[in-house]
Amino acid sequence: MKRILVSHKNNLTRAAVVVDGELEAIYSEQLDAPHLVGNIYKGRVQNFLPGMRAAFVDIGRDKNVFLQFGAEQKFSTGQSVLIQIDKDAVGTKGARATLNISLAGRLLIFLPASNYIGVSNKIFGEERLRLHAIAKRIRPQSSGLIVRTAAEACGEEELLADLKGLQKLWAKISERNSKRKPPALLLSNNDIIEKIFRDEFTAETVFIVDNLKIRRRLEEFVPSEKISFHESTEPLFEAFDVAAEISATSERELPLPGGGRIVIDKTEALTAIDVNTAKFVGRTDFDETILQTNLEAAAVILKQLKLRDVGGIVIVDFIDMESDAHRQQLMDFLRESARFDRNQTKIVDMTPLGLVEITRHSSRH
Repeated sequence: MKRILVSHKNNLTRAAVVVDGELEAIYSEQLDAPHLVGNIYKGRVQNFLPGMRAAFVDIGRDKNVFLQFGAEQKFSTGQSVLIQIDKDAVGTKGARATLNISLAGRLLIFLPASNYIGVSNKIFGEERLRLHAIAKRIRPQSSGLIVRTAAEACGEEELLADLKGLQKLWAKISERNSKRKPPALLLSNNDIIEKIFRDEFTAETVFIVDNLKIRRRLEEFVPSEKISFHESTEPLFEAFDVAAEISATSERELPLPGGGRIVIDKTEALTAIDVNTAKFVGRTDFDETILQTNLEAAAVILKQLKLRDVGGIVIVDFIDMESDAHRQQLMDFLRESARFDRNQTKIVDMTPLGLVEITRHSSRH
Protein backbone atom coordinates (compact mmCIF):
# COMPACT_ATOMS: atom_id res chain seq x y z
CA MET A 1 0.00 0.00 0.00
CA LYS A 2 1.17 3.53 -0.77
CA ARG A 3 0.38 6.11 1.89
CA ILE A 4 1.24 9.79 1.65
CA LEU A 5 1.28 11.48 5.05
CA VAL A 6 0.90 15.27 4.86
CA SER A 7 1.47 17.41 7.94
CA HIS A 8 1.26 21.19 8.23
CA LYS A 9 2.50 23.13 11.28
CA ASN A 10 4.09 26.54 11.82
CA ASN A 11 4.18 27.52 8.13
CA LEU A 12 5.91 24.24 7.26
CA THR A 13 4.22 21.58 5.12
CA ARG A 14 5.90 18.18 5.04
CA ALA A 15 4.88 15.00 3.26
CA ALA A 16 6.20 11.47 3.73
CA VAL A 17 5.66 8.84 1.03
CA VAL A 18 5.41 5.42 2.69
CA VAL A 19 5.21 2.28 0.54
CA ASP A 20 4.51 -1.01 2.33
CA GLY A 21 5.80 0.50 5.55
CA GLU A 22 9.05 1.85 4.03
CA LEU A 23 9.77 5.59 3.81
CA GLU A 24 10.40 6.31 0.10
CA ALA A 25 10.41 10.09 -0.26
CA ILE A 26 10.08 13.32 1.70
CA TYR A 27 8.65 16.62 0.47
CA SER A 28 8.73 19.93 2.33
CA GLU A 29 7.68 23.50 1.74
CA GLN A 30 8.52 26.39 4.06
CA LEU A 31 6.06 29.15 3.22
CA ASP A 32 8.46 31.95 4.15
CA ALA A 33 11.48 30.35 2.38
CA PRO A 34 10.28 28.62 -0.79
CA HIS A 35 12.47 26.77 -3.26
CA LEU A 36 12.97 28.48 -6.61
CA VAL A 37 13.67 25.38 -8.70
CA GLY A 38 11.16 25.00 -11.53
CA ASN A 39 10.10 28.64 -11.40
CA ILE A 40 10.03 30.41 -14.77
CA TYR A 41 11.06 34.06 -14.97
CA LYS A 42 11.32 36.82 -17.51
CA GLY A 43 14.71 38.06 -16.38
CA ARG A 44 16.96 40.95 -17.32
CA VAL A 45 20.61 40.35 -18.21
CA GLN A 46 22.81 42.28 -15.78
CA ASN A 47 26.25 41.03 -16.81
CA PHE A 48 27.18 39.19 -20.00
CA LEU A 49 30.34 37.06 -19.85
CA PRO A 50 31.00 35.83 -23.41
CA GLY A 51 34.30 34.17 -22.50
CA MET A 52 32.50 31.94 -19.98
CA ARG A 53 29.37 31.60 -22.13
CA ALA A 54 27.43 32.79 -19.11
CA ALA A 55 25.40 35.69 -17.81
CA PHE A 56 24.06 36.96 -14.51
CA VAL A 57 20.33 37.59 -14.71
CA ASP A 58 18.14 39.77 -12.50
CA ILE A 59 14.90 37.99 -11.53
CA GLY A 60 13.80 40.52 -8.93
CA ARG A 61 15.32 38.81 -5.88
CA ASP A 62 18.28 39.66 -3.64
CA LYS A 63 20.79 37.79 -5.81
CA ASN A 64 21.09 37.53 -9.57
CA VAL A 65 20.97 34.00 -11.00
CA PHE A 66 23.75 32.39 -13.01
CA LEU A 67 22.84 31.39 -16.57
CA GLN A 68 25.09 29.10 -18.64
CA PHE A 69 24.34 28.91 -22.37
CA GLY A 70 25.60 27.44 -25.63
CA ALA A 71 28.12 28.94 -28.02
CA GLU A 72 25.41 29.98 -30.45
CA GLN A 73 23.64 32.26 -27.95
CA LYS A 74 24.57 35.91 -27.48
CA PHE A 75 23.12 38.41 -25.04
CA SER A 76 23.51 42.08 -24.25
CA THR A 77 23.21 43.89 -20.95
CA GLY A 78 19.61 44.88 -20.27
CA GLN A 79 18.17 42.26 -22.62
CA SER A 80 15.15 40.27 -21.40
CA VAL A 81 15.45 36.49 -21.32
CA LEU A 82 13.07 33.63 -20.52
CA ILE A 83 14.69 31.26 -18.03
CA GLN A 84 13.85 28.46 -15.60
CA ILE A 85 15.63 27.90 -12.28
CA ASP A 86 17.30 24.48 -12.18
CA LYS A 87 19.30 24.79 -8.94
CA ASP A 88 18.63 26.67 -5.72
CA ALA A 89 21.19 28.95 -4.13
CA VAL A 90 23.79 27.14 -2.01
CA GLY A 91 25.97 29.02 0.46
CA THR A 92 27.40 32.08 -1.24
CA LYS A 93 26.41 30.86 -4.70
CA GLY A 94 23.21 32.20 -6.18
CA ALA A 95 20.61 30.11 -7.96
CA ARG A 96 21.37 28.64 -11.39
CA ALA A 97 19.12 28.94 -14.44
CA THR A 98 18.66 27.34 -17.84
CA LEU A 99 17.19 28.38 -21.19
CA ASN A 100 15.80 24.86 -21.65
CA ILE A 101 12.28 25.22 -20.30
CA SER A 102 10.44 22.07 -19.18
CA LEU A 103 6.91 21.67 -17.83
CA ALA A 104 6.11 18.53 -15.87
CA GLY A 105 2.69 16.92 -15.91
CA ARG A 106 1.64 13.71 -14.19
CA LEU A 107 2.43 11.55 -17.23
CA LEU A 108 4.62 13.73 -19.46
CA ILE A 109 7.29 16.40 -19.38
CA PHE A 110 6.75 18.97 -22.13
CA LEU A 111 9.82 20.62 -23.69
CA PRO A 112 8.57 23.67 -25.63
CA ALA A 113 11.89 24.43 -27.35
CA SER A 114 13.33 20.96 -27.98
CA ASN A 115 12.76 18.12 -30.45
CA TYR A 116 13.84 15.47 -27.94
CA ILE A 117 11.65 12.42 -27.29
CA GLY A 118 12.42 10.22 -24.29
CA VAL A 119 10.92 7.60 -22.01
CA SER A 120 11.64 7.08 -18.31
CA ASN A 121 14.53 4.70 -17.77
CA LYS A 122 12.30 2.80 -15.33
CA ILE A 123 10.19 1.53 -18.25
CA PHE A 124 11.58 -1.36 -20.28
CA GLY A 125 11.01 -3.61 -23.30
CA GLU A 126 7.89 -3.47 -25.45
CA GLU A 127 6.18 -0.97 -23.17
CA ARG A 128 9.06 1.45 -23.64
CA LEU A 129 8.81 1.12 -27.43
CA ARG A 130 5.01 1.55 -27.32
CA LEU A 131 5.18 4.73 -25.27
CA HIS A 132 7.98 6.15 -27.40
CA ALA A 133 5.84 5.59 -30.52
CA ILE A 134 2.87 7.36 -28.90
CA ALA A 135 5.05 10.28 -27.83
CA LYS A 136 6.39 10.57 -31.37
CA ARG A 137 2.82 10.69 -32.76
CA ILE A 138 1.42 13.26 -30.36
CA ARG A 139 4.49 15.49 -30.03
CA PRO A 140 3.73 19.02 -31.21
CA GLN A 141 5.94 20.34 -33.99
CA SER A 142 9.23 21.85 -32.78
CA SER A 143 8.59 20.58 -29.24
CA GLY A 144 9.78 17.61 -27.23
CA LEU A 145 8.30 15.12 -24.78
CA ILE A 146 9.58 12.86 -22.03
CA VAL A 147 7.26 10.07 -20.89
CA ARG A 148 7.27 9.72 -17.11
CA THR A 149 7.22 6.47 -15.12
CA ALA A 150 3.59 7.07 -14.12
CA ALA A 151 2.58 6.71 -17.79
CA GLU A 152 3.32 2.98 -17.84
CA ALA A 153 0.27 1.10 -19.22
CA CYS A 154 -1.51 4.38 -20.09
CA GLY A 155 -3.23 4.81 -23.44
CA GLU A 156 -2.75 7.50 -26.05
CA GLU A 157 -5.84 9.43 -24.97
CA GLU A 158 -4.53 9.76 -21.40
CA LEU A 159 -1.16 10.99 -22.62
CA LEU A 160 -2.79 13.40 -25.04
CA ALA A 161 -4.99 14.83 -22.27
CA ASP A 162 -1.91 15.43 -20.11
CA LEU A 163 -0.14 17.07 -23.04
CA LYS A 164 -3.06 19.41 -23.76
CA GLY A 165 -2.98 20.60 -20.15
CA LEU A 166 0.73 21.33 -20.44
CA GLN A 167 0.24 23.16 -23.75
CA LYS A 168 -2.41 25.36 -22.12
CA LEU A 169 0.01 26.13 -19.30
CA TRP A 170 2.73 27.01 -21.81
CA ALA A 171 0.32 29.29 -23.65
CA LYS A 172 -0.38 31.16 -20.38
CA ILE A 173 3.34 31.50 -19.69
CA SER A 174 3.96 32.79 -23.22
CA GLU A 175 1.16 35.33 -22.85
CA ARG A 176 2.56 36.57 -19.53
CA ASN A 177 6.01 36.79 -21.10
CA SER A 178 4.70 39.00 -23.88
CA LYS A 179 2.87 41.37 -21.52
CA ARG A 180 5.15 41.74 -18.49
CA LYS A 181 8.33 43.71 -18.07
CA PRO A 182 11.41 42.07 -16.59
CA PRO A 183 12.10 41.01 -13.94
CA ALA A 184 8.86 39.05 -13.58
CA LEU A 185 7.85 35.66 -12.18
CA LEU A 186 5.81 33.87 -14.88
CA LEU A 187 5.29 30.49 -13.17
CA SER A 188 5.83 29.35 -9.59
CA ASN A 189 6.63 25.69 -8.94
CA ASN A 190 6.22 25.91 -5.17
CA ASP A 191 2.82 24.28 -4.74
CA ILE A 192 3.78 21.19 -2.75
CA ILE A 193 0.32 19.60 -3.06
CA GLU A 194 0.32 19.87 -6.84
CA LYS A 195 3.87 18.47 -6.95
CA ILE A 196 2.99 15.49 -4.75
CA PHE A 197 -0.04 14.70 -6.88
CA ARG A 198 1.98 14.99 -10.09
CA ASP A 199 4.91 12.90 -8.87
CA GLU A 200 3.37 10.34 -6.54
CA PHE A 201 -0.34 9.75 -7.07
CA THR A 202 -1.51 6.37 -8.38
CA ALA A 203 -4.81 4.53 -8.20
CA GLU A 204 -3.58 2.73 -5.05
CA THR A 205 -2.48 5.90 -3.22
CA VAL A 206 -4.23 7.12 -0.06
CA PHE A 207 -3.55 10.39 1.76
CA ILE A 208 -3.58 10.96 5.51
CA VAL A 209 -3.51 14.60 6.62
CA ASP A 210 -3.60 16.54 9.88
CA ASN A 211 -4.72 19.92 8.54
CA LEU A 212 -8.14 20.86 7.14
CA LYS A 213 -6.73 23.45 4.73
CA ILE A 214 -4.42 20.81 3.27
CA ARG A 215 -7.34 18.41 2.98
CA ARG A 216 -9.40 20.95 1.02
CA ARG A 217 -6.44 21.61 -1.28
CA LEU A 218 -5.96 17.88 -1.91
CA GLU A 219 -9.65 17.50 -2.79
CA GLU A 220 -8.99 19.70 -5.83
CA PHE A 221 -6.85 16.87 -7.21
CA VAL A 222 -8.02 13.53 -5.77
CA PRO A 223 -11.38 12.01 -4.74
CA SER A 224 -12.31 12.76 -1.12
CA GLU A 225 -12.53 9.03 -0.32
CA LYS A 226 -8.79 8.83 -0.92
CA ILE A 227 -8.15 11.27 1.94
CA SER A 228 -8.31 10.49 5.67
CA PHE A 229 -8.00 13.01 8.48
CA HIS A 230 -5.62 12.18 11.33
CA GLU A 231 -7.54 13.06 14.50
CA SER A 232 -5.26 11.48 17.11
CA THR A 233 -3.28 13.66 19.51
CA GLU A 234 -0.20 11.64 18.54
CA PRO A 235 1.74 13.49 15.80
CA LEU A 236 1.09 12.09 12.34
CA PHE A 237 4.65 11.00 11.51
CA GLU A 238 5.09 9.37 14.91
CA ALA A 239 1.81 7.50 14.53
CA PHE A 240 3.13 5.89 11.35
CA ASP A 241 6.61 5.30 12.78
CA VAL A 242 8.54 7.48 10.31
CA ALA A 243 9.35 10.48 12.54
CA ALA A 244 12.79 9.20 13.57
CA GLU A 245 13.79 8.35 9.99
CA ILE A 246 12.67 11.77 8.76
CA SER A 247 14.62 13.45 11.55
CA ALA A 248 17.73 11.43 10.62
CA THR A 249 17.82 13.04 7.16
CA SER A 250 19.09 16.24 8.76
CA GLU A 251 21.85 14.49 10.72
CA ARG A 252 25.49 14.66 9.63
CA GLU A 253 26.38 11.27 11.11
CA LEU A 254 24.29 8.12 10.72
CA PRO A 255 24.78 4.67 12.26
CA LEU A 256 24.84 1.50 10.16
CA PRO A 257 22.92 -1.63 11.20
CA GLY A 258 26.08 -3.59 12.01
CA GLY A 259 27.76 -0.91 14.10
CA GLY A 260 29.57 1.13 11.45
CA ARG A 261 28.68 4.70 10.56
CA ILE A 262 28.65 7.19 7.69
CA VAL A 263 29.37 10.92 7.81
CA ILE A 264 27.73 13.21 5.23
CA ASP A 265 29.17 16.65 4.46
CA LYS A 266 27.56 18.88 1.83
CA THR A 267 29.67 21.60 0.22
CA GLU A 268 28.92 24.08 -2.55
CA ALA A 269 30.68 21.88 -5.10
CA LEU A 270 29.72 18.34 -4.03
CA THR A 271 28.53 16.02 -1.30
CA ALA A 272 31.26 14.03 0.46
CA ILE A 273 30.45 10.85 2.41
CA ASP A 274 32.89 8.96 4.62
CA VAL A 275 32.38 5.34 5.71
CA ASN A 276 33.84 4.03 8.98
CA THR A 277 33.75 0.61 10.68
CA ALA A 278 33.26 2.19 14.14
CA LYS A 279 32.17 -0.67 16.46
CA PHE A 280 31.56 -3.21 13.70
CA VAL A 281 34.02 -6.08 14.27
CA GLY A 282 32.26 -8.72 12.18
CA ARG A 283 31.87 -12.46 12.69
CA THR A 284 34.51 -13.71 10.24
CA ASP A 285 37.78 -12.23 9.01
CA PHE A 286 38.73 -8.58 8.70
CA ASP A 287 38.24 -8.43 4.91
CA GLU A 288 34.71 -9.78 5.28
CA THR A 289 33.99 -7.22 7.99
CA ILE A 290 35.05 -4.39 5.67
CA LEU A 291 32.96 -5.74 2.80
CA GLN A 292 29.83 -6.07 4.94
CA THR A 293 30.29 -2.57 6.36
CA ASN A 294 30.69 -1.12 2.85
CA LEU A 295 27.61 -2.95 1.57
CA GLU A 296 25.54 -1.71 4.51
CA ALA A 297 26.86 1.80 3.93
CA ALA A 298 26.02 1.63 0.22
CA ALA A 299 22.38 0.76 0.95
CA VAL A 300 22.04 3.55 3.53
CA ILE A 301 23.81 6.10 1.30
CA LEU A 302 21.58 5.45 -1.72
CA LYS A 303 18.46 5.76 0.44
CA GLN A 304 19.72 8.98 2.01
CA LEU A 305 20.44 10.46 -1.42
CA LYS A 306 16.77 9.85 -2.28
CA LEU A 307 15.30 11.04 1.03
CA ARG A 308 17.49 14.17 1.13
CA ASP A 309 17.03 14.68 -2.62
CA VAL A 310 20.76 15.20 -3.07
CA GLY A 311 21.76 16.30 -6.55
CA GLY A 312 25.02 16.82 -8.40
CA ILE A 313 28.33 15.14 -7.60
CA VAL A 314 28.67 12.74 -4.68
CA ILE A 315 32.04 11.32 -3.60
CA VAL A 316 32.00 8.33 -1.24
CA ASP A 317 35.10 7.27 0.65
CA PHE A 318 34.39 3.61 1.36
CA ILE A 319 36.71 1.61 3.60
CA ASP A 320 39.68 0.34 1.60
CA MET A 321 39.33 -3.23 0.34
CA GLU A 322 42.26 -5.43 -0.65
CA SER A 323 40.17 -7.88 -2.68
CA ASP A 324 39.35 -7.03 -6.31
CA ALA A 325 36.36 -9.38 -6.05
CA HIS A 326 35.04 -7.44 -3.03
CA ARG A 327 35.47 -4.12 -4.83
CA GLN A 328 33.56 -5.48 -7.82
CA GLN A 329 30.82 -6.85 -5.53
CA LEU A 330 30.39 -3.39 -4.00
CA MET A 331 30.22 -1.67 -7.40
CA ASP A 332 27.72 -4.25 -8.72
CA PHE A 333 25.54 -3.71 -5.64
CA LEU A 334 25.63 0.08 -6.07
CA ARG A 335 24.73 -0.05 -9.76
CA GLU A 336 21.89 -2.53 -9.26
CA SER A 337 20.44 -0.61 -6.30
CA ALA A 338 20.69 2.76 -8.09
CA ARG A 339 18.25 1.47 -10.72
CA PHE A 340 15.44 1.80 -8.16
CA ASP A 341 15.92 5.53 -7.73
CA ARG A 342 13.28 7.33 -9.78
CA ASN A 343 15.75 10.16 -10.39
CA GLN A 344 18.65 9.42 -12.69
CA THR A 345 21.53 8.16 -10.55
CA LYS A 346 24.81 7.12 -12.14
CA ILE A 347 27.54 5.16 -10.37
CA VAL A 348 30.51 6.51 -12.29
CA ASP A 349 33.43 4.41 -11.08
CA MET A 350 35.91 3.79 -8.28
CA THR A 351 39.00 6.00 -8.52
CA PRO A 352 42.54 4.68 -7.99
CA LEU A 353 42.31 6.13 -4.47
CA GLY A 354 39.25 4.00 -3.72
CA LEU A 355 36.71 6.83 -3.93
CA VAL A 356 33.38 6.08 -5.62
CA GLU A 357 31.93 8.83 -7.80
CA ILE A 358 28.16 9.18 -8.08
CA THR A 359 26.09 11.72 -9.98
CA ARG A 360 22.40 12.22 -9.32
CA HIS A 361 19.68 14.42 -10.78
CA SER A 362 17.76 15.98 -7.93
CA SER A 363 14.05 16.77 -8.09
CA ARG A 364 14.95 20.32 -7.08
CA HIS A 365 18.20 20.72 -9.06
